[in-house]
Amino acid sequence: MRRLGSALLGLLLAFTLPAATLPREFEVTPTPLAEPPAFITQVVVSNALCAAVREASSLLVVGQRSTNDQHLAVFRLGANGLPAGEPTRLALPKPAVLAKHANYPLGLLFHPRLPVLYVWQDISAPPQDQQEKHAAFTNWLEFEHLLIYAVKPTGLELVETAAHGVGFHCGLTGGTVGLDAAGKMLFLPNSIGATYDEAGIAYYALDEQGLPVDSDEADAGKSRVKAGKEKPLASRFARTVVALQRKRTHRYYPSGAGWFAGSDAMVMGGYSGCMSADFQRGGLRQSWFTTLEFAGHCVLAGHPNQPAIYLAMQNTPRLFQLAHADGYVSLLPQVASAKGVQLQGAPVVLTQQARVAVGAAKSVCLFGLEADGRLDGKVEQVTLPSASVRAMAYAEKRGRLYVAVDKGN
Repeated sequence: MRRLGSALLGLLLAFTLPAATLPREFEVTPTPLAEPPAFITQVVVSNALCAAVREASSLLVVGQRSTNDQHLAVFRLGANGLPAGEPTRLALPKPAVLAKHANYPLGLLFHPRLPVLYVWQDISAPPQDQQEKHAAFTNWLEFEHLLIYAVKPTGLELVETAAHGVGFHCGLTGGTVGLDAAGKMLFLPNSIGATYDEAGIAYYALDEQGLPVDSDEADAGKSRVKAGKEKPLASRFARTVVALQRKRTHRYYPSGAGWFAGSDAMVMGGYSGCMSADFQRGGLRQSWFTTLEFAGHCVLAGHPNQPAIYLAMQNTPRLFQLAHADGYVSLLPQVASAKGVQLQGAPVVLTQQARVAVGAAKSVCLFGLEADGRLDGKVEQVTLPSASVRAMAYAEKRGRLYVAVDKGN
């Protein structure tokens, strides 16, 4: 027993200690690259906020702030993975009563198995202390944050809208949607928690077509759509009748700033850290990793093949790497500070290149990774023609990183 305990202790220490002599917290000066690496593909979409790619459909979608209601740029990709021609432009819907208020996409997510795109949008709104039950906020109660598009040979088709009313804040600049490991639960950000100032998360059960469904129907494997038929679209603002579930987070806004699905728990980025939450066994059991002396909005991404999670603290030089076990965060983090950099946007894991890409002002930073997903202490910086690089998506099979920029080189 004593020998077994010693062996387990040695294994734990070996996993805990950084590679070589790299300290747990370190500062590094990025190495500037004269030219963007060949695996980076730039697409011109100004004021871009988010992006997603579906390799099975050869489709890249970029979301942007727009003054002419051109919110989504939909690129068809050729056999080589490069955009084939100019994108199709789509406007995101909003109620006519809010026509003078700008709406904008915050998050895009393709279902991993189904031809479905989830879009989370927000809209300019009164200050948060004048929302919820205030008379001035009445018009915003009709605004649908969640848009669901079917991916068809002819393009994207809106098939459902949801997530409206007093349960959600408006006017936020962070938050996106996430799916559990089975692709059967869709998690939504920026719901109101137990109090108006507390952020919550909301979630829908999904049917086999990736559409919201009542929880009891989901458990029974039922669908609201007959086999072989598409769900009819009665209105561009069709109201869902399914039950929206909500849980509190005990933290501030935004919630749902990036998601990672472990086999047992979901991990969510948020204010000054991330939350591990178990939704699989009835009630929500949750724990928070807090960035201690560092405070700020953290955006999260997980490594698809290694037990590693990455938190980019917005408008700071700091990237945190945390170990996890099946979605439960464990051990102390690595903290890398890229000297002279202000990180902006979500981390993107480049599996073929063993790097994590994070957007910044006029550039992208590439943090090097060890084989187990830990940071290796190296950072490269690529200058790009964009005031702020935020919208990136990675095609894992092709090993290509798509980056939206404000203008061509």
